[in-house]
Amino acid sequence: MFAYDNAYSRFVAWMKIVLPLMALAILSTLFLVSKTRDGSTSLPYSAVELDELARQQRLTRPRYSGLTQDGTAISFLADDARPDPEISGRFVSQRLTAQLNLPTGAEILLIAGSGFVDPGKAMSGLDGGVAIETSTGYMLRTDVVENALDQTRVVARGGIVGVAPMGQISAGQMEITRHAIDTGYVMLFTGGVKLVYDPESQGDAR
Repeated sequence: MFAYDNAYSRFVAWMKIVLPLMALAILSTLFLVSKTRDGSTSLPYSAVELDELARQQRLTRPRYSGLTQDGTAISFLADDARPDPEISGRFVSQRLTAQLNLPTGAEILLIAGSGFVDPGKAMSGLDGGVAIETSTGYMLRTDVVENALDQTRVVARGGIVGVAPMGQISAGQMEITRHAIDTGYVMLFTGGVKLVYDPESQGDAR
C-alpha cells in the first residue's frame, strides 16, 4: 500500500514538471510558426516592386489652382501627373494647360506638351512646345516657359514667334509681369525683337 502511494506521488510530482515543459514547448512552436507566416504575408512585394509602385504613382486629369499675392488666379489641368523621381515635392505632367486670370480682367492661356508644378518652390515650368494665347490678341509659340505661382510672372526663353495685335512678332525672350509703378501688367519682348507691322491686324485684339 505504501509502495503504491509512493509511486503515485512520484508520478504526480514528475507530471507537475513535465506537463508545463510540454506546454511551453507547444506554445513556443506555435509562436515560431505564427512569426514565420506573418513574415511571409506582411511583405507581398519585394523592395524593388515597392520602389516601382512608388515611381508609378499617377493621377489622371489632375487640377491645381491657386492665387498669387497680387491677385492673379492660376489653374493647371493635365492629362496625368506623377511625382518627379529626382526632385521631391515636384509633379511632372503630360499635356499641361495653365490659365492665368489677371485682376485687370485679362486672361493668359498656356498649352504645353509637358511640364511640372512645384508648389513648395512656388514655381512651374512648361516645355515640349508651348502655345501662348492672351485675351489681348497675342498668339505666340516658344519652347520653354517658366511661371511663378506666388506672383504674376511668365517668362519665355529660347526664342518666341507669333502674332501680335499689330502684326507678326519674334524675339529672343518674352516676360509678362506686374508693372513696377501702377497696378497694370506689361508684356515685354527683348533679345532681337522683330515686328512686321500689318495694318489689317488692327482691331483683331480681344
